[in-house]
Amino acid sequence: MPMALSHLFVVIMVASAFSFGGLGSLPVLQSQLSANGVAPHTVVLPALAVGNISPGPNGLYLIAASYFIDGIKGTLVACTAVVIPPFLVLAVERARRRLIHLARFRAMLRSLALAVVALLAVTDWSLVTQAATGPLAIAVMIGGTLALLFRVPPLLGVLGAIAVGVWW
Repeated sequence: MPMALSHLFVVIMVASAFSFGGLGSLPVLQSQLSANGVAPHTVVLPALAVGNISPGPNGLYLIAASYFIDGIKGTLVACTAVVIPPFLVLAVERARRRLIHLARFRAMLRSLALAVVALLAVTDWSLVTQAATGPLAIAVMIGGTLALLFRVPPLLGVLGAIAVGVWW
């Protein structure tokens, strides 16, 4: 895929820096992939699948995405890039502690959370339209959504996906 490793590093680091809550990095990653001529659904959908079945935080799907972009080299670059933002957060947290008593600062934090939710809604819709390739895909998406809403244990979801895959 046509992306220099140095640029991949910056993209993953910026995406990781804005990943409040795990998948907050999704809009950033998708827009950067599009801007660099990479079809986002060819990277993001498989990376999310790998990230969701892997142990660890949700945001680590960025490492899987980097693998799909540039193999092992991309993975190593992403591993380095996702480590840097948490160290920057230490400085930001220090400032937050000094400013949290201000009503305007608290309002800004709430606005930031709403902006992330809005970006995720748009990005999720984009992914759904790319993934909905037929009746089976739509049925699996509906089943997955219902499983999340009814808090079905992940192991049952994986076993259900295996059963559908074997049956199909």
